[in-house]
Amino acid sequence: MTRGKIKLEYIANDAERKASFKKRKKGLLNKAHELCTLCGVQACAIIYSSYEPEPTVWPSELDAQHVISRFRALPEMEQTQRMFNQESYTDQRIRKSQEQAQKLQRENKIKDIEILMHQCMAGLLNLQNVPPNYTTEMGRLADQRKQDILARMEELQRIGVVNPQMEGNQVMNFPLVNPGSEVGFGWGNVPYGFDNTDHSGPSFSIPPGNTNAGSSSNPPENDAPGPSFRN
Repeated sequence: MTRGKIKLEYIANDAERKASFKKRKKGLLNKAHELCTLCGVQACAIIYSSYEPEPTVWPSELDAQHVISRFRALPEMEQTQRMFNQESYTDQRIRKSQEQAQKLQRENKIKDIEILMHQCMAGLLNLQNVPPNYTTEMGRLADQRKQDILARMEELQRIGVVNPQMEGNQVMNFPLVNPGSEVGFGWGNVPYGFDNTDHSGPSFSIPPGNTNAGSSSNPPENDAPGPSFRN
């Protein structure tokens, strides 16, 4: 049975706090001993507490003085390069939390814009009722998505999976295994919408010599008709 996660906060009960101190001090010194033995490094530990009249020094006072003298002989920059105190540790945690919060805010804003775009596409929301700053962001997001699609198409064309062909300024059609099937990304009269054309499901042709990839012109029976995407 696994132990529950311990809540890191001050222990108010004196007896429990003293027992926790003794147990954790012993564990800390054992870890220091393992670190020195397994990794061949020099380390020392000095622990002050109100439960003992004298501080605990590990491994001995002479060894601890040697390690401290060696540390003080280092340049000041090397001494403080990875040094943390309570203030610097707290500041680091605050900065990381702020960066994470800003990242989540950006992601949530993108999700909100995507929801508004889908509502406009479905006719549930009038674009005139959308705040101007959101319409600008929607345009930027749509442009970014278009660029992502075009970049993906170029990548597929480069590796020979598909061979896109432009027909005027309307629809980019892909040659498919089934000549009666096609999917298009275009700039038609219905922006950001889906038509109700019955497609049998597109299947991209496989270049000669590629026997590891399979293709099928017949979609599964439970698949919905493939829509045409318009941008």
